[in-house]
Amino acid sequence: MKKKIRHITSNSIHIFMIIFWLFAATDKLWNLEAFHSALLKQPFPSLLADTLYWSLPIGELIIGLLFIGQYRRWAYLLSAILLLIFSIYISLGVMGLYSKLPCGCASVFNELSWHWHLIVNIILFSLSILGWYLTGPTNPIDNNPDKCTVQPISYKKFFVLLIIFFRTEFCRLRKIFPKKFALFPGRPVQI
Repeated sequence: MKKKIRHITSNSIHIFMIIFWLFAATDKLWNLEAFHSALLKQPFPSLLADTLYWSLPIGELIIGLLFIGQYRRWAYLLSAILLLIFSIYISLGVMGLYSKLPCGCASVFNELSWHWHLIVNIILFSLSILGWYLTGPTNPIDNNPDKCTVQPISYKKFFVLLIIFFRTEFCRLRKIFPKKFALFPGRPVQI
């Protein structure tokens, strides 16, 4: 029963990640000019916006295609890295480090507030980590329970540690940057 639940969970996360990354990439590629203008409104230099103009949708497309191929573990790892970067960027906005909060997200996330967007990103990040764990080599406890005394990591402990980490980093950055200011003040942010 345990292996069946693990298999169903792993395949469900896998299918969801394929749909998510391919949708996010095609949505940006379909509306490339709108995505570029949304990037120019973000609070970072326009050189970075011009770099992300092509690299972000193509990177998302590559991650989605890696999920389809035989490279699931690499896809989960790249997905977790990209979602962690997005989560850090959004958490800086939630902490009030940007003068305004523009967002050039995929059409699903357009109506979300930044707080909810951060929650969704943390959930997606957690699913990437969980998928990476579930697609890994078989647990030695499953193969031979008599020879192995190592206990598997509990999912509850993992999520509690993840929440504690994000909460402490949020408080630490809030103390370092108590006032609102534009992170890159060289260019005004316009909506």
